[in-house]
Amino acid sequence: MSGRDVPRGKPDPAQFLLAATSVATPPARCLVVENAPAGIGAAKTGGMAGLGIARLGDEARLREAGADLVLTSLDQLDMSALPSGVLRMRAAPAPPG
Repeated sequence: MSGRDVPRGKPDPAQFLLAATSVATPPARCLVVENAPAGIGAAKTGGMAGLGIARLGDEARLREAGADLVLTSLDQLDMSALPSGVLRMRAAPAPPG
């Protein structure tokens, strides 16, 4: 899906809703990964979970937009929790010793 497939861009949720429809998945079961507050806003308006990826020190702006979780890298995401619908940061490894 791209912005050309819908009449309005983000923060309008139309693009994300179209993507959910195309994979026959209800919005409440969708996760949007975004690095822009407008994208997080679109996800939340569309009834989807929003994972903010802060790349420019904009963690606060992503949280203000409604991100359910803000990380600086997808490596920080606890992938094992996703199938059960849980969005959380991976536990930090225990220090050696």
